[in-house]
Amino acid sequence: MGAVKGSTYRSNIRRGDAPRLVVAAARQLFSTKGYAATSIDEIAAEAGVARPTVFTAVGPKHVILKRVIDHALAGDDAPFAVADRPWFREALEEPEPARSLQLHARNLCWIAQRVGPLLRALEAAAAVDPQAAALWAEHQGQRREGMAIFAAALAAKTQLRVDEATVTDTLWALQPATYLRLVEDGGWSVDRYQRWLSDLFQRLFLQ
Repeated sequence: MGAVKGSTYRSNIRRGDAPRLVVAAARQLFSTKGYAATSIDEIAAEAGVARPTVFTAVGPKHVILKRVIDHALAGDDAPFAVADRPWFREALEEPEPARSLQLHARNLCWIAQRVGPLLRALEAAAAVDPQAAALWAEHQGQRREGMAIFAAALAAKTQLRVDEATVTDTLWALQPATYLRLVEDGGWSVDRYQRWLSDLFQRLFLQ
């Protein structure tokens, strides 16, 4: 297959740089075009690598999407789970419940800014692509686990207005869906959304 028009294949790219370039290129394309509409050839062209390098450096398209989302969730490519990140631990270990919820709202905004458009692309792809559907289900499960960790920590600090399971479900359902509706679609600023989310959490969960 010929090169995609506009390709700037760079033969001098170091092997260790290829995964980073492929992930960065795919993130841009998935966010703007969607998963289904993005081809491996386009990812290769955007990354400046040969088509086979995309597969050897990262893998097939659904694996690339998983790598892109994992990177966006964490904020970097360091091998640490989101729950082990200092910013997540800060919210988790904050002793004052209202402040803990403020920090959690901040963290969720950070994540939504990075991963929101990608999750839209993944959800749309999941409707037609079995591999994307499996990745979507895996992501939803992992996200619920993260919310459950925070809900348990919050419940240990204070008497809540609702039970711990309801906190988990509410956090999982609200975010990033409301960010996409209010910020991406509705034109809210991120600061306004973060203040609203923090206030909502406190009114829903704290007595």
